[in-house]
Amino acid sequence: MLHELQIADPFLVAGRRWDSLGIPSAARWEEIPSHRIEAPEGVDGIVAVGGGSAIDTAKAASAARKLPLVSVPTTYSGAEWTPFYGVRDPDRKMRGGGAGALLAGIVYDPELTLDLPAEPTAGTALNALAHCAEALYHPARNEESDAAALDGAALIARELPRVLENGGDLAARTQLLRGAARAGEALGRSGLCLGHAMAQALGGRYG
Repeated sequence: MLHELQIADPFLVAGRRWDSLGIPSAARWEEIPSHRIEAPEGVDGIVAVGGGSAIDTAKAASAARKLPLVSVPTTYSGAEWTPFYGVRDPDRKMRGGGAGALLAGIVYDPELTLDLPAEPTAGTALNALAHCAEALYHPARNEESDAAALDGAALIARELPRVLENGGDLAARTQLLRGAARAGEALGRSGLCLGHAMAQALGGRYG
């Protein structure tokens, strides 16, 4: 995909956990506060590997430098579908955000979720379910966003219990990731609403 997008020197946003993927990069992010993230000079794209926090961090960098972003989600946050991002400044106990990330592509690999523990599995999947609900009451909802939201909610409701019972069930993980993708798509086709506004305010103050 990077070759097709003409990205030769990407900036990698990922933790040490994903070193084994062997993604070549011109530079990488590690343990830098997301509200201070900035892609270095010389890179021509951004690759995010991880959950919602890593992808939001990458989206902030993409928006700041107008660089194309390819996301490889490893949780069920659905963050890869929208150009919006949240950033947290722990020193000021504030959480804000922005928009303008240049979404260029998404790569889904369910095997990357197999070792995700039960707690973040459940938490991020329920976050995706909340995306479905938010998309259904957004003023800009439409037939496409409604269909994605209902499909995503049904998949998450069906597959999450299976995954929590057996985290190594690749078939269930695959369908759960598909549900999260549909949830993200629903939000991307409608927009952010009250749920995100409340989460930003409470998350910034209480973590």
